[in-house]
Amino acid sequence: MKSIAGTWYGQRGSRLELTLTHAGHLEGRYYTANNDEAQGVFDLIGMSDTRSFGGSRSVGFVVCWNNEYVNQHSVTAWSGQHQVINGEEVLTTNWLLTRETSPEQGWAATMVGSDTFKRTPLAVSEAAPELEGQAAQ
Repeated sequence: MKSIAGTWYGQRGSRLELTLTHAGHLEGRYYTANNDEAQGVFDLIGMSDTRSFGGSRSVGFVVCWNNEYVNQHSVTAWSGQHQVINGEEVLTTNWLLTRETSPEQGWAATMVGSDTFKRTPLAVSEAAPELEGQAAQ
């Protein structure tokens, strides 16, 4: 199985640039496709298993939506697997996005979703119909 390092593209147009530093530590940049809410590039950090198990490698990374242009007062954590599916490398992930709220609104602080990242950009027609037009960070 290849290294997780390199460029990955999400189904909603985002881009990850990952570097494997040492002992599974990830560093990188997240380029969001959502220019209305989050602008520019965001740093990310994470971890990856150093060896695959049964053709999969676990991975997790975090982005704080704060850069020189914007502060969204939120953070997203992705957890998933680096796999080869039908001969193609894929990152299949689930995410939690938590935004800052007042204590009274804590029930509405966290959203849950999933993302798939591949080595090549997906054409718009390949994105799931229910995702088209949705804002994604």
